Amino acid sequence: MTTIVSRSFELRYFSSDPAADGETDFKGQTSVFDTEQRVEYLRQYARHARHFFGNPQWNRLAVTDEEVARVAAAIKPQPIPGIRRHITLRQWRRIGSKEGKRDLREARLAHWRQFSGVMVEEGTLCLTEDGAHAEVRFDGQSWRLWLEWRVKHAAGKAARCLIGHALEAGCDERGRHYYRTDGDNIDCGPAAAGQWTVYKAEIDLASSRFNLWIGDRQGADFAPWPSVEPVDSLRLEGGAGTTFGELLGIGFAPKELEENGNGGDKPFTIATFLDEPFVAHPDLQGWTTKAYDDRLWVQTDLPCVHGGERYAGERLYLRSVVETGDFARAYLNVECLDPGGEIWINGEVIAVRFDRHPGRLDVTRFLSKTEPNLLCVKVFPNEAETNMRHTSTDRHTGWFAGRMSLDLTADRHIEDVFVHCRSLHEDLAVAQVQLTLRNDRHPSTSREALDNLSFAGTVRVQWTPWFPDESETVAAEIGFPVEVEMGRSLVLSKAMRIPNPLVWTPESPCLYKVRVTLYDESGHELDESVATTGLRTVGQEGGVFRINGKPEMMNGALLFGFRYPIDKIAAWDRCSPPEWIVRDLLMLKRMNGNTARMSHHNSMVGGINDPRYAEIGDQLGILFQWATSSWVRDASPWLLDFDGLPKYVRQVRNHPSIVMWQPANHPSFAGFEAGMPWYERVYETLMKEDPSRLIAPSANLTRLKARNDDGTLDYEGRTVHPIAVWTAPNLTRGNMDGATGYGAEWSVLRKWPFPPEWEGQDGWRDPTYKADYLNSAERAYFEYENEESVGQTNWTLHGGKPEYRIKSYEWDYDRGSIGRELDFSEWEESQAWQAFSAYESIRKKRWLGYDGFAWCTLRGGGNNATYMKPLTDYYGYGKMAYYAVGMAYQKMLAGSGDVDVVYGPGDAIRPVVIHTGSACRVDLHIAVLDAERKVVAERLYADLAIPAGKTVSKLDSFQPVLPPDAYYAVEYRLLSRGD
Repeated sequence: MTTIVSRSFELRYFSSDPAADGETDFKGQTSVFDTEQRVEYLRQYARHARHFFGNPQWNRLAVTDEEVARVAAAIKPQPIPGIRRHITLRQWRRIGSKEGKRDLREARLAHWRQFSGVMVEEGTLCLTEDGAHAEVRFDGQSWRLWLEWRVKHAAGKAARCLIGHALEAGCDERGRHYYRTDGDNIDCGPAAAGQWTVYKAEIDLASSRFNLWIGDRQGADFAPWPSVEPVDSLRLEGGAGTTFGELLGIGFAPKELEENGNGGDKPFTIATFLDEPFVAHPDLQGWTTKAYDDRLWVQTDLPCVHGGERYAGERLYLRSVVETGDFARAYLNVECLDPGGEIWINGEVIAVRFDRHPGRLDVTRFLSKTEPNLLCVKVFPNEAETNMRHTSTDRHTGWFAGRMSLDLTADRHIEDVFVHCRSLHEDLAVAQVQLTLRNDRHPSTSREALDNLSFAGTVRVQWTPWFPDESETVAAEIGFPVEVEMGRSLVLSKAMRIPNPLVWTPESPCLYKVRVTLYDESGHELDESVATTGLRTVGQEGGVFRINGKPEMMNGALLFGFRYPIDKIAAWDRCSPPEWIVRDLLMLKRMNGNTARMSHHNSMVGGINDPRYAEIGDQLGILFQWATSSWVRDASPWLLDFDGLPKYVRQVRNHPSIVMWQPANHPSFAGFEAGMPWYERVYETLMKEDPSRLIAPSANLTRLKARNDDGTLDYEGRTVHPIAVWTAPNLTRGNMDGATGYGAEWSVLRKWPFPPEWEGQDGWRDPTYKADYLNSAERAYFEYENEESVGQTNWTLHGGKPEYRIKSYEWDYDRGSIGRELDFSEWEESQAWQAFSAYESIRKKRWLGYDGFAWCTLRGGGNNATYMKPLTDYYGYGKMAYYAVGMAYQKMLAGSGDVDVVYGPGDAIRPVVIHTGSACRVDLHIAVLDAERKVVAERLYADLAIPAGKTVSKLDSFQPVLPPDAYYAVEYRLLSRGD
């Protein structure tokens, strides 16, 4: 029985014109199309793609909420040690506050209490009389806005909300939801008395349309809005017993809109105009004392984030109570206080931080062993210094407290464990285990104790399978004696042999639990530390990226972190709910990706170092190009936080999903020679902490004015003396190679990779020695930001949203690549251009030898959700390119061996099979389909022997006889051999 290994298609125009012979450009030096013919080509491409990808309306979520929930629930929590007491600090109470907030809240409550028949209590506004009402006025909203409110209606009583003078929505006496505009009453289904219902109106005054959501049902779908007046009031009415909950109003105002509607870098602002929880704000006097009453605070877990313009300038306050019992030493582990904060224990401040560094704080003398302990945390507010391209206009990027835990240990204990795989074979793995042991024993007054200044004991290291299946059977074990002087931390490193290893790969991620136990002189257990890790190696032998010694591709996309809804876009940028991490990583896997490039940013400096990504990625099989929070996006590379970099690395280095350190994006170097001291410092810092991964100090070699691969030719092609760090072990290569992006013509892709002396568009000279890097026998070569071509979103999915039909600053790229700008009605043609150019580019670069691609970016959200480069829109609906890039990322891919767009009478299909993996035998079936999807020509290449590795197999040409001057889809199917 045969199975389909791979499916792909290309759209080609078969012409009778001899001028089309040879490799023709879509637009460029050899093009035979005019501009409107190019647009027609894109229409035909979209027409076929709808059928091929099975998404006729382009309205399918890349992953569903149900899938995300199911996978998130199955993520295995990290194990905890059994000897030392490890207390995960989960139960916290939180509140955000700043000066004046309490007085403002009291004034708002006084406003509501002035209305007759109204009572405010416990976070609700209750109507005590039939016909009672309450009203609030706010700044007039004249562009786009959201209003959200909660209602619990009484049986047989009406309840309604009036927005301005245009919309009435609520529940009538019969128990039916409805809305009314311009005299029309629309029934929206039954309502349940005594239950909360959330209403949300999305109003677009610019388009004179609105959406209305009642619970999880949409009552109005971009329905006409009957007024041109600004919305400036909200009126609540109903019968006795009607209860209203929180009210929230968010307004959007256009910013930097040019006459042509181009949104620029900052398309609109976000501002909360109504925020009413109907609850008093507590006085924070004495909040660090045990006597303080925090019942008005909200229950939460860590990480806990606060932010967005709605809470601008507020500090985040957290309180938790923990009982410890007896212990010798106590350490508080803090993942992060971002951007800084204070930590208090039992009313005493123990730490003030002005950085994002992870911490392990000795809190032995602050904790009570007999009484409950009060932990208090204050997190400072955050505000991005500047609005940047890609980011949100809401500069109040979320500030948060990462996860925290207490380790209660003996005074002789394990401080740190680092494990990595040195070598891997089918029947044996060799792992390196590095331990840091601490002797905090304090001398007594006895002479005997003063003479005994060292601790002598033993350490035992055990490996047991942990994921996906957990076992108590020990897979490998070693023990050895240790001696640590009083007051010292001692680092030890031992090699371990693990027979018949369970190997970690992106396709089959297997993890071990590594248990390290410390014993005293008598063999009594003193302490234990537990880590999870995977047995895998990362390399680039022969100039090919390898996982476990086998050729692999690192294919995926960038993660920017801008999540919906848009009122959370700033708050959740650096720290999101865990479901969002799962969602993004699942979206990568769904498109045949295995790689996430961490590119979360809201300023020139700083990324994220969230260990949850690595923990989840370990189990889902993701390869991370990891940035750390020291990351520099732009400006001087010397802004990198070198004090924090080693701490961030130590925090996550046990995770096999992290395969590359990349501490900078595209900083501005003062030249190659000036950049090498920075390269050297980055390299030495990373190698000292972790010698097991690839290192790409910068993702952009163009700005570095890089040399050739061995460092003997400079940017201008002159012979120079090599600089050692440029060819150091573990250093790898890569750049941001947009062959079809930024408005490039097809000629650039056709000639790729041009030689160093090639003069590009506008006289631009390629400085990065692409061909030399691709031919390197020592280093792999990656595309860290792939293509940068653009595709409009499906606007029918965005009606009523603030980003609806706003042009991105990328809008004019179409003129260079297509010949004119595509308008809003041509969104599908725009998506076709992005998909078509992406697939053709990746296919060619794969046969040229690229080791991986990271599309910029996975999900929309950048530039206030108007960014057009991402593969999915802001809400996770896959654009055409999401599926086309997934097609290009298949392990085995068949297609034409050129990027010819129009086949002339002398042209033929020249198929190639591109493969990464084990040797196999397959059949290749090529079918040529006409506009009605009828097969008009086909050919079978039977029993092809595909060699192992990263290979390209060229096949005999195929010249179908077809009626000319028509579009045809060429579909390729690779079939496994049933015999």
